[in-house]
Amino acid sequence: MSERQGTLEQTFISVVEKLTFMFGEPVDLAEIEVGDEPWVEARMEFGGDLVGSLAVIVPASLQPEIASNILGLDADGLDTQEVLDDALRETLNVVCGHVIMALAGPEASFELVAPSNQMLSQDQLAALLAAPGTSAYLLDEEPVLLNLELTQE
Repeated sequence: MSERQGTLEQTFISVVEKLTFMFGEPVDLAEIEVGDEPWVEARMEFGGDLVGSLAVIVPASLQPEIASNILGLDADGLDTQEVLDDALRETLNVVCGHVIMALAGPEASFELVAPSNQMLSQDQLAALLAAPGTSAYLLDEEPVLLNLELTQE
């Protein structure tokens, strides 16, 4: 494992555990089963000392738990896609800032572009699973993907 990958894993798990109160662990991409369930991606671009994009990709069924834990509300009351997408974007926003500082240093200068969400097709999901910048995790035994693409360092 590269130093960058180790830093990414440690940072992601630490931030997500504090933000979502969900226990995380890195796993091999081959362990991730995607099935037919829809997956949602929140992606944002960033510039400055590091230039690229970061995405958090989760099964749609995991969004209510993430939103519930971040907002401190019962998952049953979180029935609008907008609230679920906002929570995933907020997770990404916090993770991205921490990842950039972990990779580029605490004095890193960076700008974040507002994140966006999209429902992924099976082909898009397969492409992400095959992408060199994708890593896999389990959050409370649920699969989560992280895709880091750096275009300039």
